[in-house]
Amino acid sequence: MLKVVLDTNVFIAAYFNRKSASARIIDLCLENKHELIFSPRLRKEVKLILKNVRAERGFHERIQSLFMNASKVKPIQKVFMVKEDPEDNKFLECALEGEADYLITSDRHLLELGEFAQTKICKPTQFLNYNTLDN
Repeated sequence: MLKVVLDTNVFIAAYFNRKSASARIIDLCLENKHELIFSPRLRKEVKLILKNVRAERGFHERIQSLFMNASKVKPIQKVFMVKEDPEDNKFLECALEGEADYLITSDRHLLELGEFAQTKICKPTQFLNYNTLDN
C-alpha cells in the first residue's frame, strides 16, 4: 500500500469530474488500496474549498469518510522549497512528516520539484500510470 498526500486540486478535480484520474485515486484510497496522509491544515483547506464550490452533500460525506480512514500527521518541520507560492509548502511538510511515497497534484510549482525527500511528486494521471493497482 502506497502512502499518498493529495493536493486540494485533486479533490476539486474529483468533484467536477467523477470519472477523472483524481476521482479514481480517491476511490482507491476509500478502498484501502492506498493510504491517504493528511494534516489538520490540509483537511481544513479541503473542507473550505468544497464549501466554496458548493459541493453536494454526498461528495462531502465521501471525503469525510476518506479522512476518517486516513492517517493524520502534525508536521513539525517547516519547509521552504516553493518560493513562488509559499502556501504550497504545507503539502511538502505533510509528505515529509508522513513519509509519503507520492504527493499527487496538478500544481506546477510542486510538479517542477519532481521529488522531495523520499516523496515523488506527480499528476493524478501519472500516478495511475505508474501504479498498476488501478488495473
